[in-house]
Amino acid sequence: MNSKRAPGPDDVVITGYGAITPLGHDVESYYQSLLRCESAIGFLNPAQGVDGQYWMGSIIRDFDPKLHVQPKKIIKVMCREIQLGFGAAMQACGMAGVSPTSVASDRLGTVFSGDIIFSETDDVQSIVRLCAADGIMDHSRWATEAIENMYPLWMLKSLPNMAACHVGIALDSRGPCNTITTLGTSGLNATLEAINVIRRGNADVMVVGSTASQNTYTRMLQRHEDDYSKAYSNPSSACKPFDKDRDGSVSGESASSVILERRSHAEARNATIFGTITGWANTFGNGTETRWSGTQLATENALTHLLQKSGLGIDDIDHVNTAANGTIALDAAEARAIANVLKDVPVVSYKGAIGDSMSGSGLVEWIASLAGMRAGQIAPTPNHQTTAADCPIQVISRQAKPRTKEHFIKISQTHQGHCVGVLVSAEA
Repeated sequence: MNSKRAPGPDDVVITGYGAITPLGHDVESYYQSLLRCESAIGFLNPAQGVDGQYWMGSIIRDFDPKLHVQPKKIIKVMCREIQLGFGAAMQACGMAGVSPTSVASDRLGTVFSGDIIFSETDDVQSIVRLCAADGIMDHSRWATEAIENMYPLWMLKSLPNMAACHVGIALDSRGPCNTITTLGTSGLNATLEAINVIRRGNADVMVVGSTASQNTYTRMLQRHEDDYSKAYSNPSSACKPFDKDRDGSVSGESASSVILERRSHAEARNATIFGTITGWANTFGNGTETRWSGTQLATENALTHLLQKSGLGIDDIDHVNTAANGTIALDAAEARAIANVLKDVPVVSYKGAIGDSMSGSGLVEWIASLAGMRAGQIAPTPNHQTTAADCPIQVISRQAKPRTKEHFIKISQTHQGHCVGVLVSAEA
């Protein structure tokens, strides 16, 4: 197949990206840390949670919202995840040159991925104590003791859709505004929504964002323990995607954003184009009640569709940025699918460095590949030493892989058998 494709005026292109991660508060520091195979994973506080399990995860440390959110007065109506998402979006907009004066308001839209945002402990512990008697929660007192003492804007601070709203307000965006919540596929699903908005002619520029944390106390208590690593002796290497010693995932948090734009619009304002969206896929596998059972079929279908839609062949793909998180079933299913469709195309995963933030993971991992393609070096998979026998693939590990081709694929998964994929043609 022909790897070259003539650009068209209605192509959807990438003109900016930003990230705030446990490895750094901007894309360059994040990418350089990945090149050095650093990991931000450690014990959370408290290390031994109230459920008796040790808690490991990666945290964005030393984040100062005053450096990322303007005007400062709106910080008080944003929870931490929304502050992070806003900051990442402003980074991407700065890189792309997107502002209220550079893009017509009614041609600019926002779409974020989201998840349940649990209230911060400091916001709720005092009112919960008001409802407690001898250390036991009395739910019958909630209406009389708690409601009248709540911060009036409590819910507004933590609504998942408020990240897109705050970004839209800051940019005076009057185009489509949406939030997508589909667990691990949320970030790429938000990307697909933005692509289709532009293709339908409803916007020229879309700010796509993602922000999520899996490290709040409530979230840690309700997680599916069987999926999580028990390698407590060395938390920084606990998450080992595709490795023979992998035993599960580790929680994380992240915020990221990309700017998608109609090519003709980007060229008219002399914006730098970093890549073109050449293909996209949204598929489901016929899974059972077993977690990840539909993953292989969904992934094979998505990868096959990406090649067919783009007109590219296996030899045109530089690498696949996967969703692998160290979970036995997920990594094996994803690896089998890649081997069946893409043969020996090398793969990478970055959850060993930043953990799995679920709805926040897809976009921030994709950005790592964008940065790598731009720099000419694809950062290796952290903590990967020996590829497992049930993962018949070539893993980029231990050292960076030189970029050798123009195109790469990013895929994301949910345990119910949902796979979303995006194929990007990076600029030479």
